[in-house]
Amino acid sequence: MTALDGSGRITRPRRSRTRRRTAPYLVALALLVAWTAMFLAAPHVAASTGVRQLALFAHLAALVLGFGAVLTLDWFALMWLLRRRTLDSVMQVARGVHPPIWLGLGGLALSGVVLAPDTSAPLTVVKLVAVLAVAINGLCARQVQRRLAELNGVSPPRRLLLTAALVMVISQAGWWTATAVGFLNAQR
Repeated sequence: MTALDGSGRITRPRRSRTRRRTAPYLVALALLVAWTAMFLAAPHVAASTGVRQLALFAHLAALVLGFGAVLTLDWFALMWLLRRRTLDSVMQVARGVHPPIWLGLGGLALSGVVLAPDTSAPLTVVKLVAVLAVAINGLCARQVQRRLAELNGVSPPRRLLLTAALVMVISQAGWWTATAVGFLNAQR
């Protein structure tokens, strides 16, 4: 809903601070519940060979989509740190790649359930925890992105830069761990 302020400009009501602070936690809780449900259901999914082959293709396509978008964003962030890109250009890339990252992550999760992973195998548990970490870290990345956007060209404070770097490291570690474990599991 919009309204006019005293000078005749259109204003939009702001979300309450409480809602802004609790929303990411509720989404993180929803991710944890969904992840747990998939973790518990995955070993019990019985699919034909043809469906499993299709799920494997979807899994690999989702990996390319999601991880490729993450690598693109992190590359632009690195170029910004090296002063070869502006923060505005990195923010523009971030806005553009968030949907493919989440589509890739969702595609990996859904196709992974159909692949019926052995959740009793320690390596598989490591992979699934890495995927959960990537998802929750993605929520943190969104918050960091908002805080950077609010700076309006002002140089980010050191603490925000360190937070952004930590989010990037967790993202890379999670995606590479999940990819490496997926590769190792495929060799067995």
